[in-house]
Amino acid sequence: MLSSLLRAGVLGALAALLLAPGLVSGPSLDPAVFVHVASELLDGQRLYADTWDHKPPGIYLIFAAAQALLPVLDQWLATWLLAMAVTAGAALLVDVAARRLGVRPLPAFAAALLCVVAMGQYLMALGGGLTEPVAAVLLAGALVIVLQGTPGTDRRTAAGPAATGLLLGLAVLVAIPVAPGALAISGLAVARQGPRTALPLAAGAIAPLVAALTWLAATGALPAAVDAVVGYSAAYRLTNEALGWTLSRPVITWTTLALLVLIGPALLGAVAARRMSGDRQGVIVAALAWIGLSVLLVVSQGRFFAHYAIPLAVPLAVLAALGLERVTILHARLPTPVRIMAIYLPAALVVVISTAAGAAGGRMEWLPVARDHLRSQRVAAAVYEMTDPGDSIWVWGNEPQVYLEADRRSATAYSYLYPLVTPGYTTPAMVEDVAASLAADPPAVIIDAGSRAPGVVGFQHLLIPRPLTSDGRDLDVLDPLRQVVRDGYVQAGVVDGWVLYARSAE
Repeated sequence: MLSSLLRAGVLGALAALLLAPGLVSGPSLDPAVFVHVASELLDGQRLYADTWDHKPPGIYLIFAAAQALLPVLDQWLATWLLAMAVTAGAALLVDVAARRLGVRPLPAFAAALLCVVAMGQYLMALGGGLTEPVAAVLLAGALVIVLQGTPGTDRRTAAGPAATGLLLGLAVLVAIPVAPGALAISGLAVARQGPRTALPLAAGAIAPLVAALTWLAATGALPAAVDAVVGYSAAYRLTNEALGWTLSRPVITWTTLALLVLIGPALLGAVAARRMSGDRQGVIVAALAWIGLSVLLVVSQGRFFAHYAIPLAVPLAVLAALGLERVTILHARLPTPVRIMAIYLPAALVVVISTAAGAAGGRMEWLPVARDHLRSQRVAAAVYEMTDPGDSIWVWGNEPQVYLEADRRSATAYSYLYPLVTPGYTTPAMVEDVAASLAADPPAVIIDAGSRAPGVVGFQHLLIPRPLTSDGRDLDVLDPLRQVVRDGYVQAGVVDGWVLYARSAE
């Protein structure tokens, strides 16, 4: 028991250390949206219909639960603590899975440590608050359940397969891109326990989806959910056809180099598959299928972000545990000079490359988030002075953390404006509806957060012209929104490069 607590404590401490930059920089774009939407749900807003985003509902409900369970904490801190817990939890489950495969304690725990490094470093995790670590811990839990019991026999009850399916279904309800992992683990479960596993497994997997659809239908938000999750995601995928891989190449390079410390021993584990049988061989096949199908899914999407690789830390770490065990065996057999050349020097080189790439790539990601966080705090202080607690504000651009810092509600359903500028999704009617809602219930303050300074390249301009930088979401049918600002607002100042507009006198 003490050993398990000690391992959990070490993994938790490492996760906290790696995610600590997120406490300094604040949330990046996606986590800020998730946290804001979760807080709106707690205020009684309907997901998708009243507060918009395009991910499946799982992450918002989980983040809302974290905020509700830790009401005395800042919303971001509550989310960050959850991120730390799931990162360490996924690694601890990797350790358990490796031990169930018969891997010795030392290589199993070393692989778990590498799992935390892969999932928690800033290049991947962006300081916490993403969907992928939450989905990863659910997948890792499902893998551990699959590996319990005796292979080749059906379970006496359907509880085990149903629980496995439930975790897999929840994982996909949090992050659809982890579906390859869910399929791979499902295949392993059926292969290991027999075909009668399939029915309770499928029933468990479907249950979260049925519950989510029932809830959305009961709240009247189901059509909006389909439009956001299916319609926007399809349109966004099409925008990647022109620029997606151009924007992704540097990220792919940094991510691959940063993960070498995990990929190296994982390759050794995969190569050793030909000498293995039983559970080990089945898990290796499932892990390789998980990784391969995930790569194909990313290719089909046409865009890669480093955090897409976070769930792959689970199969890579399981393979790495097998590879590291092989290394420990060779280490005991080889004379010292050969150890240095065959083990120590290659390991040191991989560690240096991964550390340097992770640090450089992480710094590249961290600097703009940290700068916008400081700017948001300064703007929020000004907004706080200009408004009352019950007032709404509206942020032009894609800086939803302003709502969190200012503790003011959004005047529209959109906490960021990408959905209003995406070709194939945005329509003039959508923009007109937003303009009508702004005119009917005008926000106290409007913040132009579309660039770091007036006139500098950035998002579509509000009232001050600027050059446009784009990732394909560059449709401009926003004039009705600009007209609302022209008709009812006056410039009230510039705070750290962001222009504030206040309602004009009646």
